[in-house]
Amino acid sequence: ASAKSNSRSYPRGVGPDFRKLTGLTLMSYIDHHAVAIRDDAPPSELAVAVARHFETLEVPEDEAIDGFLEKLDKGEQAVDYARRTRVMTGRPRQARRRQYAARPGEQVAAKVTRTDENGSWILAAVQRFYPENECYDVQDEDDTSKLIRLPWTHVMQLSTNFSAERYTKNRPCMAIFPETTSFYRAIVSKSPVWTWDDNHRAPVVSELVVKFEDDEDAAGQTPHRRVPARYVIPLPSEYFHQESDDVDLDPVTTTTTTAAAAAPPATMTSNAGVAVHEMMGK
Repeated sequence: ASAKSNSRSYPRGVGPDFRKLTGLTLMSYIDHHAVAIRDDAPPSELAVAVARHFETLEVPEDEAIDGFLEKLDKGEQAVDYARRTRVMTGRPRQARRRQYAARPGEQVAAKVTRTDENGSWILAAVQRFYPENECYDVQDEDDTSKLIRLPWTHVMQLSTNFSAERYTKNRPCMAIFPETTSFYRAIVSKSPVWTWDDNHRAPVVSELVVKFEDDEDAAGQTPHRRVPARYVIPLPSEYFHQESDDVDLDPVTTTTTTAAAAAPPATMTSNAGVAVHEMMGK
């Protein structure tokens, strides 16, 4: 809503009375959702701005109720409920994308081709995010001479939260092929090995063992290959949980930049598999 429309009377169709909230609470809402207001707007105008913005939000009632019941039943395990109810249509979604956008200098996976061919995602470094049109300027690590402008749907942050769910054996993924900076489709071929990180006081996975598509050797066997866990990412269809919706809400961070999307050389020496062990709780 524009600053002009915010100065009108309080909307009749809004049930909650935001005029009862403090100015600080109203400003928290306004900052979070990027609501347009005048610099010198009084509290009464802030309340109208919040109410009018609130009026534009669309929440599927059946989905919200089902999700709430799921939350009661599963508690923190109810990830789908969090995704369905935390992301709404319209401007709040844009504000959330800005909140979770990759920062300048972060390393990301960037799709640099118009097709979905294997190897079309490369490692790149973010130079700038433009919230007004939701696009990035990124730079290929292997060619720093030019900037590439991409929509937000062509940029994926690299995860540092190695959830057991994401990295279970046989899980489809994308990973950087050894000695390249391009991501190729693969599956996790061995269960992850967890070690204790004293700095974060949590179990982590430092590397994963995967099998890449179209990576058969002369005998027709697909070798296991070790890849640093930060360079193993979900398929785009999982990361962008709804094609026209917000980015994945799991906190994710970024990685190094990228190289040309050449086909993975099948002659590379395969790495030994990682032994699986059970980590004792600390």
